[in-house]
Amino acid sequence: MMMMMTSMRPTADKVTGRAAAYVAIFLVYVSLSTLHSANAWRNDRRPKFFGDKVPVKMLNPVHQSTQKKIVMYHNFFRSRVHPPAADMLAMTWHGEAARDAQRWADQCQFLIHDNVTGRWVDDFGSCGQNIFVSTHQVPWMFATKTWFLEKHNFTYGSPQNNLFEVGHYTQMVWAATHKVGCGFTKCPYRPDKRSRTTKRSGGRSSIKHPKYFYNYVCNYCPIGNYMERLGRPYKKGPSCGRCKGSCKLRKLCTNSCSYADLWVNCRELNTTWNQWLCHNNSKEGLDRKKHCRATCECTGKIYTQLGRIKA
Repeated sequence: MMMMMTSMRPTADKVTGRAAAYVAIFLVYVSLSTLHSANAWRNDRRPKFFGDKVPVKMLNPVHQSTQKKIVMYHNFFRSRVHPPAADMLAMTWHGEAARDAQRWADQCQFLIHDNVTGRWVDDFGSCGQNIFVSTHQVPWMFATKTWFLEKHNFTYGSPQNNLFEVGHYTQMVWAATHKVGCGFTKCPYRPDKRSRTTKRSGGRSSIKHPKYFYNYVCNYCPIGNYMERLGRPYKKGPSCGRCKGSCKLRKLCTNSCSYADLWVNCRELNTTWNQWLCHNNSKEGLDRKKHCRATCECTGKIYTQLGRIKA
């Protein structure tokens, strides 16, 4: 089994030393496109062999039933973080993010993230992205659980968390991220020259690469994984402690903001020049407000502001 990772922001992954021995059997977990430390992978990440028993139509997010399952899986894991989250928003499906994710999945760029422009959506700007690949058709539950299992590499509140090892997990449980859209496709496997063969004792290895891989891509809006808050993707405390009156199933908050600030200094501008930023109806004033719409319109709601999650 070979595992790798992808996180919302283009980053790079590390491949375990034992990955090569399993690649012909089951290629699963992909982060960005580089190497990963051996102790980052645990035995509980080894998948059961599903073969191709899962019909493609059950994996294609164009179907509403698949969309609902993907959202349900994300909310299931978001409601089970430890320590508990006081401000974890419930996720819902986002059509534009899904179209972007599907477009990128169809590109079949193995272990590579889309650029920020390709992940840009109205109201939220550039969204985050997680990627998972497998040599077999596995359920979306397995893909999302694999991302979530990075929790074993994560320490809440620590400044030492490594984005390459926890980035899928932190994007998945970023409190202010509340929209998800995913894509799925079957891709021909085209290894680069370095990975096609491995010399061993004067000969070549007998490892066979798969002819195809299955590409699972999810985009997350608004984006998370701000480095200054990577160790605190949510605020710990009693579930829904920061959204009383706006709580779903006593676990997830529902007071989300429909926008994201596109400027990094919206908070400072609002503190000093609130009228100029949020209440000026001139052409220039409306343009300023558009770039700081969360700050101007989402008082009392949960949103990310320059790495700070505000509620």
